[in-house]
Amino acid sequence: MSDNLPNKILIIDSDKSIGQGMKLPLERHQIKVDVADTAESALYLFNQNIYPVVIIELAFEELPGLVFAQKWRQHESRERRCVGLIMAAGNRNDREPEEAKLKQELEGIELIYKPFNAIQILPILQRAYNVRQRNMKIDELGYSIIRIGQKRDRVDKAVGMVKKNLKELGNHGIRLMMDIYEQHGMWEECLAVVDSILQRFPQNIALMNAKGRILLKLGKAKESLMILEKCDSLAPNNIERIDQMSIAYLDVNDPDRGVTKMKQLIHFNPDNPDLKFHMLSRLYERGFDLQAQALCHETASPMEVVRYYNNRGVALSKSGQVDEAILEYERALKLYPKFKENYRIFYNIALAHISKKKRSHHEYALEYLNRALALRPNFDKAKRTKDTVTDQLSKKRKGKTNPKAS
Repeated sequence: MSDNLPNKILIIDSDKSIGQGMKLPLERHQIKVDVADTAESALYLFNQNIYPVVIIELAFEELPGLVFAQKWRQHESRERRCVGLIMAAGNRNDREPEEAKLKQELEGIELIYKPFNAIQILPILQRAYNVRQRNMKIDELGYSIIRIGQKRDRVDKAVGMVKKNLKELGNHGIRLMMDIYEQHGMWEECLAVVDSILQRFPQNIALMNAKGRILLKLGKAKESLMILEKCDSLAPNNIERIDQMSIAYLDVNDPDRGVTKMKQLIHFNPDNPDLKFHMLSRLYERGFDLQAQALCHETASPMEVVRYYNNRGVALSKSGQVDEAILEYERALKLYPKFKENYRIFYNIALAHISKKKRSHHEYALEYLNRALALRPNFDKAKRTKDTVTDQLSKKRKGKTNPKAS
């Protein structure tokens, strides 16, 4: 095997025979081939292995190939986020300009048209593997620059290093600059630098996108949306941009369009089932309760809601954030108020109130225990807890009516 070829690759295509057909020819070049034909299997294999190069069907049915690319570019593992990527397109006539723009924005992604054979793919595998090696070097350089920029008095030095290496860093350099400034909340300074570079490269979508993000951080949601919407029309399906737009629409009091973007995010993240609940929190925090309930009914089952908010509430209670825990529990009750499994929520709200150790909270606890038992009459833990609370309230009442003599 050549030093410039990967030792293992993953091929993701809804037609499994394409990947299977490449196994034997590539194994002759000592390249092991794994194949996935579903998003679930692709995500699993990628997270269980280190693939120097991945070939992805551009128009993959469950998730667009460029969405896979973005998810993996943000992976917590350096070995995985630096992966070399090849998009396999149906044919030259199907190449959408939007996909071409997004591919250009993401940078460093190779393209091959189907059908292809081992002879055709080998030089592209070499290029993709070289991109991986370059990505590793850029990632290492970026890490060292970020560390320098952690000190406020060295921000200018760190940004200067990015500018000096901008040709090599490419669009990664733009993200790097934003990360440096974000550490210190220096958004005005970040905007000035991005604007100066935009004057030289006014058509660079990554720069335009960066400006939109900065304006949103500065509280200028309308101005931000003008830029982000333009970028989205030129290069749709940028996950980070969709996320920013979902926030911006809420900031300009347009929750319906915000929810549309949230649905896109949820669809693009099947491996993150909790994401939908983060989107619900965004809506609740801005007072869009009706939109939150509608989104929940579209994307989450009642049992999912109970499990998620129960787990959240328990974690908050254990860390002493009882009021926040009660708020999380109550959100679940708003979403599916008549669900029979809500007895679990009622019981945990009761426990949260009991932990406050005040009579008024014990009375609230008794109310929630009764509601839990109305849904689950044979809930023994709730019965025992109710007996204990009732006994404590009774003692407190007696203490009030029979004060100790002075």
